Amino acid sequence: MKKLKLLLILTLFVNTLLVAQETEEETKHLITGALGYTFIPSGSSHDSQEEGAFVPSLGLDYFYSINSKWEIGIMTDLELGEYLILKKELNRENAFLIAAIASYSLTKHLNISAGGGIEFEKHHNLGVLRIGTEYTINLKKGWLIAPGLFFDFKEGIDTWSLSLGFGREF
Repeated sequence: MKKLKLLLILTLFVNTLLVAQETEEETKHLITGALGYTFIPSGSSHDSQEEGAFVPSLGLDYFYSINSKWEIGIMTDLELGEYLILKKELNRENAFLIAAIASYSLTKHLNISAGGGIEFEKHHNLGVLRIGTEYTINLKKGWLIAPGLFFDFKEGIDTWSLSLGFGREF
């Protein structure tokens, strides 16, 4: 009976060490830089009165993993261009968006996300609600590639963007 108790205690101790070792190797942080294009259906370039404008964008994101399914983070995007919103008579130039985001892993590679923030621009700032999805392709040593699709609802100036993120988990 004493040997059985000793064996049980030893097994629990070894199991605890193994679980602790696995936890230490888990990554908790993710930083991603992204290149993309934002489509503004109600936007127009300065040299055209037709609706629909594509603007290149850069992104920098940080996420913290709460558990295997949930992450929270900050997403930032900088639109590198100028366009008009004809319906609202707004000129938009190099708009900078920052949003607090919650992300949920549907599968090992597919995430959905939602959150809110502000788009800063010298003529008029806008509140933003963002929803989106990313597909993560894991590379070696914590590196990853993540194509994404995002929709931004901005006080009647809705946009969508496609991006390609390059990131590192640590």
